[in-house]
This record gives sequence, C-alpha cells and structure tokens, in this order.
Amino acid sequence: MLKKGEVVVYGSRGLCMLKDIAIPPFLSAGKEKLYYQLSSASDKSAVLYVPVDGGEDKMRDVISEEEAKELMDHLEEMDSLSVSTGKKAEAEIAEVVKRNDAPEMLALVKGLYKLRIERTQNGKKLASMNERYLSLSEKLLYPELAFALKTEVDKVKKTVTGTLTRVLQEAS
Repeated sequence: MLKKGEVVVYGSRGLCMLKDIAIPPFLSAGKEKLYYQLSSASDKSAVLYVPVDGGEDKMRDVISEEEAKELMDHLEEMDSLSVSTGKKAEAEIAEVVKRNDAPEMLALVKGLYKLRIERTQNGKKLASMNERYLSLSEKLLYPELAFALKTEVDKVKKTVTGTLTRVLQEAS
C-alpha cells in the first residue's frame, strides 16, 4: 500500500501526489471501500480517486534522477518514435500516451517535433490531432522529468524543445 505524500505516475494522468487514503464521501452506504486520493501535477484542480484494491496496477514509480539525466543527456541521438499518418496514427499515438512510459513519451515528443519541422518546411501545419497529442505528451512528460531532476518544469521544457529544434533542423 502506498503512503501519504508519495509521488507516482498514474496512467495517462501523469505525475500525482498521494494526498490521502480514505473512504470518499461520494460512496453510498454499504459500498464503502478505501481509495487513494491523488492530486495531479498537470491539473492542480483535479482530484483523482483510485480504489486501493487494484489501483496500483495503473501506477508506477517516477523515473529516477539517473534515468532522467540519461534521457536528457541522450536526447540528441535517441531514436524518435516514427509517427504514422492516416487512420492508424491516432490509435498508435494514443497507446503510447496511455502507457505513459517516460523514454517512449520522449521518443514520441521527438517524433512529433520532427514531423512538425518537416511539415513547416513544406509550408504546411502539423495536423491538429498531432498538435493535441504533442501538447498532452509534453504535459505528462515534463513534470515527471522535472520532479526526477529536482528542477522546474519550464526549465525541462526549454531544454527539450531547444535541443530538439536545433538537432532536427540541422538534420533536415
């Protein structure tokens, strides 16, 4: 069982802090059971209730500082996730976001940035679906990296976007 104050990654909700373990007030009499009360780092007003029984299946530990440094240090040479086009694209991207695995999410962000640069060079915009998933991926990934690195989200975002923009423009 988790403890109050622990920080975890909860599915596609991202970085969350465990605020309480209690029976929530919305349960009807006779159906009381314990829930984790989580607060989301990406949406401060969101309160998530997750049943203690089975709830940890959708949670994982935040990546370590070493893992985060490794990802940031190898961002330039890491493979980008190849982003499909057409009808299969959304399902594939949604699966990556649902898994919310930090290295895979960073590869997705890199792949979507690469696609954005390619489309911009051809006088086109990135498809709205891809923009939406890029924004969501960044919203989930950057707080986790920032927490692991003990720094600010804006600093992580600036580093990642600056590195990707430079590297991908040089490559094209």
